[in-house]
Order: sequence, then C-alpha cells, then structure tokens
Amino acid sequence: IHFHSFLDTLYLFALALLRLTIQPIRSEDKSMDKNEKDPPISRRGFLKKGAKVGLGAAALTGLDTPAASAQGRVRWDREADIVIAGAGASGLCAAISARDNGATVIAIDENHDIGGHSMVSGGNVPLGGGTSLQKKYGVMDSADQVFLDHTNHRNQEFRHSDRDLVRVWADENAATFEFLIENGVKFNDGPPRILNRAPNPIPQGSVPRLFTTQVYSKDLNETIAGSNGSGFARPLEKSARAKGVEILLRHKLTAIIREKPSEGRVLGITATVGNKKVNIRAKKGVIIATGGHTSNVEFRRMFDPRLTEEYQTTGEPWSKQTADGEILALGIGASLWCTSNQNDGAGTPITKT
Repeated sequence: IHFHSFLDTLYLFALALLRLTIQPIRSEDKSMDKNEKDPPISRRGFLKKGAKVGLGAAALTGLDTPAASAQGRVRWDREADIVIAGAGASGLCAAISARDNGATVIAIDENHDIGGHSMVSGGNVPLGGGTSLQKKYGVMDSADQVFLDHTNHRNQEFRHSDRDLVRVWADENAATFEFLIENGVKFNDGPPRILNRAPNPIPQGSVPRLFTTQVYSKDLNETIAGSNGSGFARPLEKSARAKGVEILLRHKLTAIIREKPSEGRVLGITATVGNKKVNIRAKKGVIIATGGHTSNVEFRRMFDPRLTEEYQTTGEPWSKQTADGEILALGIGASLWCTSNQNDGAGTPITKT
C-alpha cells in the first residue's frame, strides 16, 4: 500500500467488501453434522459463498495465535457474537453491518480515540457504479465500468489486481456508497471528480466518481485539526454506538485465540489495556481491521527493501500501521497476497520527508 492518505484510494481499503463480511447470524447450522469438519473453500468458492475479503487493510479471519490451545483453558472476561480489532473505517463499517444483521459486537482499538488513518485522511471516496450523487450530477456509471476501469492493464496499479475480488467490489460500489450515506456520512456539494495521481499517467477511472466528505465540525479536537476524514469516521462512530456497538479504546490486540494452534474454530482475542490482559470471546467470528503494516520498517521491507526507516508514513503519530494483525496471522501459517501494488512504481511518489 503506498504511503499516502489511504482514503484517497479507497478501492484498496475495500469497504464495499467489508460491508458484506457479516452475513445474517444463525444460531445453528443444521446443514452440517456436528462431527463433520468444515469443508475446504477455494478463493473463488469463498467469494461465491458471500464471505467477502477486503483488498487492503481489513479482512474476516479464521486465524489465531497459539496463545491458548483449548477453550477450557481460557477465562473469558467479555463476549460478543462478533469481535473486531480496529475501530477505523473498516472496523466501524464491519461493526455496523454486524449489528444490522442482529449480532452483538465488541470493537477494540489501541488508540485513545476511534478513526485510525481515516480520521486524518483527506476524506476522498472514489466509489461509483451509479451512486445517488453521481446520478444527481448526471454522471452515467455502472458496476461493469467500475470493473473494467480497475482491471485496466495499462494502469500500473490495477494490472495485477485479483479479478475475482475486483468483480465483487465493483458490484458493491454503489450499495456501499449508499451505506455510508445511510449511516450519516455527508459529502461536499459539487460534481464528482476523476482521481488522478502522478506519476501514473492513467486516470483512476473513465468517469467521475470521487466525492469528498465534509469536515465533521468546527471543533479541532473532534476533527483532529480539521481533517475531512473526520466527516467519514465520526458519523460512522455515532451510528455504530447508536446501534449498540461496544467500543473499547486503549485496548491493544495481542493474541487471537483458537481451539488448537493450527486447527479448530477461532474463539476470540486477547487485548492488553495498561498492564492487564483481557480475553474477549467471539461466538460467531473475529474480524481483523488493524490498519496495515507500513509503519513497521522490517515488515514493509519484505516487499520492498528500499523502504528503510527514514521513509515516513502518513497518519502518524495519530495512527500507526504496525502489522500487528498480519504478524499474528502469519504466525500460524496464513499468507499475504494482493501486495504487488506496494512496489509497482505507480501512485503517489514515496519520499523521505
């Protein structure tokens, strides 16, 4: 992921896919025998079954850490149907979607406030496919056109995109934009723009899709120095809390707990608050939305050895991308993919200042 305000390229963040992460919660799956193991699911099958994976910083996970190898050995301090690590844009959208489908939700964040990188971003949201605001300004667009634009082989950022994921994301563009509006996000008046980012000579689309959120208020503490991203994060926080999402701040993810080190169900997470460890049981699932890894020098240099410590990352010191979620997942055999855009040479230039 390039070192820039991440909402300026929201397609990487994949809120459209996060919105679909939570399916209606069922108390019991009667179609599977109790002794039968979950069948393996291919990537294509995974998408078709409706559990959608984000292209960038967030993903529904069945991963864990060997911190605890059996449910009986864990003393649970809290519990909810869905437990989310990260209360930024992805985490808040996932939390709202879970509540909309009847799940109880606990979301944690290591910061003293919500929002993550989205809070200090430019608030730019290039979602299209025929949104209500596009139609208001006479812009003709479709999910098919979104797909074609974001798999354009001439665009250095898009040529390596996973076509299955882009197809799902494109189909959900418009619905996700309306989801944001329904949950209080307001956009500045004016027609949409086409996103252009030097030195990439190819525009980020063939039709205007880019709208920018309004600054949430005149309170610089509330908006973190008046950022447009506050108009994205604060309304989602307000909606999440109003719908019953419990948000625990200053809680740092330190472990993902599974029945056994490399098999069985994910049971929950361990978070650290101060010097205390808190075990939170997830009855239905755990979502990792911890923001990425670009603040972790050694981790990011696995993908591009040029990214040494003198290169800064946007969003700091408000929000860091420490790779916590990725490291915990990789520790039990998970894999990272869709990372080629990190060093493809396109997009906003990476500088040392």
